[in-house]
Amino acid sequence: MKLSTKILATVLLVAGGSSAVYAVGKHGDWHMSAAEKAEFVGDRVAGKLDLDAAQRQNLDSLTGLVAGIMNEAANRRQENYTELSKLLETETFDQSRALELVQSKTSLVNEKAPQVIASLAIFLDSLNAEQKQQLQEIIEHRSGHRHHRH
Repeated sequence: MKLSTKILATVLLVAGGSSAVYAVGKHGDWHMSAAEKAEFVGDRVAGKLDLDAAQRQNLDSLTGLVAGIMNEAANRRQENYTELSKLLETETFDQSRALELVQSKTSLVNEKAPQVIASLAIFLDSLNAEQKQQLQEIIEHRSGHRHHRH
């Protein structure tokens, strides 16, 4: 194989591999369940922070709780779409029913927030200073990416 062919093949392999990694990282969770997303995030965080068994258990508890809330919200979402469709079909828009739909959605967040905060606190309190710094850097890095997407 000629040197130029080897170089071209290497460049194409690197570009193709990079594109695949980017696509999976950006779009890989489109068809994941809440539990799969929670496991994926848990594995990524655990790998980056080098968690011990107790810390991993705290993280799994947190991600499991969030996955449960995501499932509950998804179940309610279809009901809300059905209700909203009914509201749009009526002669006059029922503002009080629409407000009830919004309040039911926000009530889930309000109801579950103390549990999520408590679980988050247990996880964060189990981290050492270096892990907390790494987590802060990850959050800042992820936050920076989101601001530049639009």
